[in-house]
Amino acid sequence: MIRGDRLTVAKYMLEDDFIAELGSDRARLVLYVHEDKPTEITYGPTIDSLDIPKELISRLRELGIERLYDFQWEAYKSIINGYDTAIMAGTGVGKTEAFLLPLISLSLNRGVKAIIMYPTKALARDQMIRIQKYITPLGMSVLPYDGDTSSDIRSKVYASPPNILITNPDMISETLTHVSKFREILREYGLIVLDDFHIYNGVFGAHVHYVLKRMSRFMRNPQYVVSTATVGNPTEFAKRLLGIDDIRLIQGPEGRRGITRHLLVRPISRGRVAEAAELAVTCVRRGMKCLVFADSHRFVELIKRLVDKRGVGDRVRVHRAGLTIEERHEVEDGFKQGRYLVLLATPTLEMGIDIGDVDVAVMATIPPSYSKYLQRSGRVGRRGQLSYVIQVLGDDPMSTYYSSSPREFYARKPEDLYVEERNDEIARRHCLLMTYEKPVRSGSVDIYCEEILKSLVNDGLVEVRGNYYVVTEKGREIARVTRGIRGIGDVVKILSDGKRVIGFRELPMALRELHEGAVYLHGGKVYEVYKFDIDGRRAFVKRLPDDYDLYTTALYYSEPSINEVLEEGSIHAIPYQYAKLTIREVVYGYLVKRFSSNEVVERREFRQPLSYEFRTKGIVIYAPFITFSPFENIDIVERGKAYHAAEHIMIMIGENVIGAGPTDMGGISYPTGHIIIYDSYPGGSGATKMLLSRVDDVLRISLDVLTHCTCVDGCPKCVYSPYCGNDNHYLSRRNAIRVIDAILKGMPSKITEIPSITGESYD
Repeated sequence: MIRGDRLTVAKYMLEDDFIAELGSDRARLVLYVHEDKPTEITYGPTIDSLDIPKELISRLRELGIERLYDFQWEAYKSIINGYDTAIMAGTGVGKTEAFLLPLISLSLNRGVKAIIMYPTKALARDQMIRIQKYITPLGMSVLPYDGDTSSDIRSKVYASPPNILITNPDMISETLTHVSKFREILREYGLIVLDDFHIYNGVFGAHVHYVLKRMSRFMRNPQYVVSTATVGNPTEFAKRLLGIDDIRLIQGPEGRRGITRHLLVRPISRGRVAEAAELAVTCVRRGMKCLVFADSHRFVELIKRLVDKRGVGDRVRVHRAGLTIEERHEVEDGFKQGRYLVLLATPTLEMGIDIGDVDVAVMATIPPSYSKYLQRSGRVGRRGQLSYVIQVLGDDPMSTYYSSSPREFYARKPEDLYVEERNDEIARRHCLLMTYEKPVRSGSVDIYCEEILKSLVNDGLVEVRGNYYVVTEKGREIARVTRGIRGIGDVVKILSDGKRVIGFRELPMALRELHEGAVYLHGGKVYEVYKFDIDGRRAFVKRLPDDYDLYTTALYYSEPSINEVLEEGSIHAIPYQYAKLTIREVVYGYLVKRFSSNEVVERREFRQPLSYEFRTKGIVIYAPFITFSPFENIDIVERGKAYHAAEHIMIMIGENVIGAGPTDMGGISYPTGHIIIYDSYPGGSGATKMLLSRVDDVLRISLDVLTHCTCVDGCPKCVYSPYCGNDNHYLSRRNAIRVIDAILKGMPSKITEIPSITGESYD
């Protein structure tokens, strides 16, 4: 920590008793304090002077609204005039009103109906209450349409489509295929709104892209409106997601109503879980309302156990996916009313669910992207009170980097988002569903979709009749059972007691997590896999005691092959190829470890390894060939360590630079200098393509982390990965420095064939 940062922290400790208390704990180091000032919001004209329906003016006045914000009025005019519109503004500044008010006007004046899609059912239900407040007194109707909607409400939707239909992309996809009445009512809707559209990133976004294509076939040239708080490339991303050529961007304020102080803290003598629990206890003791965010159920549950042991568990609750509606409402209402002071949350509370006032947000893990950090931090200080956001650092490469460069944490901008709409696996699924829902006329879709339809014809799933592509009986059978838009690959059912389905896991991840002998955590319970039927896509599990102290990690390797080179170029004169790849993943055994200590108890290898093959996209980097020893048998090992560590650090840093999830990319390296980084999802997600666009930042930060780490030659703070198929063996931080440095300096290299010798690759 540089001297200026120490002085900044000392200044805040003198004037702020909360920061002083945090800084006085010798088990924690407050590295940096960054302060956000209130954002000035520009008002537009008074509502009386606006060209909007009189009944809407009256309703706004009843709600205490005398004038709109400037960005709301600009959005209103754009939408009313028929433009596809993207709205980007901070949390809590009225983005909903920015698109809702023009929808109301269009409905009152022209009878236009709108579909509003939210990424989750919980958010949709929460926002429906807000929307009802505006439209019900005007005689307009709004109804929910999701998996929890009763048959009576669904009948109302089909019989008399509401002015506004609140739904989600999953429900749209399902009912487009299986409910003809829903397809029929779509022609009555002229507007599609996607709120929180930053969620539609990567694979999920590719699915939503095709869901919108399928919807539009039953509508009359729909108008699109999208809304979000944090996207680095809103115009470009919206156009790709929606499949349109142009969109108007309306930008609003960031939305801070009061001062927010951001703290970067590093626990010294306790781990991240214990630090998050300690911060939660501090907030309870001080009567401050706090959200603690973590990126896994297990992390949240561990924090709750520690908080319970401190005797304040009755004021702390868990909020995560999987809660029933009743449980969720009880938790949210209890927090609003002050019965609970702390909510421990997975990203469920990242979006705009109304939970009332929040004083403190604790990030127990670094969010996958800065956009998500901004989304979560936007939950605090909405009354204008002094508020705090505390980021806890841990033992990982990005924490290492920000410990030495804390100012850079807050100097970042929202990341560009990516959607790989040309994902063959996703496109095939949705193009087949198109033909099932209604024959597709040749020439009515883009060239790429036409090629996909032709491939479906070759496979006997679709046939050509005149100018139309029509589903065959074989294709119809597949379409009937096609479910889900949150993934791509083959899905493995997880069965307890031999028959009860308790969950699902996609391949190839299922290969690593559900092999025979694997310990599997699900819903807070511990299971052991006693049989894995890869051909039948089934894993059979049995319960283990809740206090079971062992877990397993798979031992595996991957074999890549290039199918088609899509792009060639150079990174500082180092050649690379972006290509369609086939990845063969082989699990040959696993390690048994203790939860409490990470000690390896046993190593087990299979007589018959498990394998799975899938197609994806990725980058092949032909790194400079570096010699580490004059002795060949030593040199090949040292080269393996070097490129393996370089692959690890590039993926881990890349995830943070582009905002990808921890399992969105995989990697393979060879002692020859070949480094392959690929999209982990069949067909490709666009993650590696985005990494390629930011590769200079990835390399620069990687070198910084490697050179500043104080370990001997590799540790969790630099090159260790929790997803390594070799259990983090054959890694060298010092050797990786030479590799990354050579790439940045443009040391001569050339394209050579990827080795095919099994066992010489490193995952």
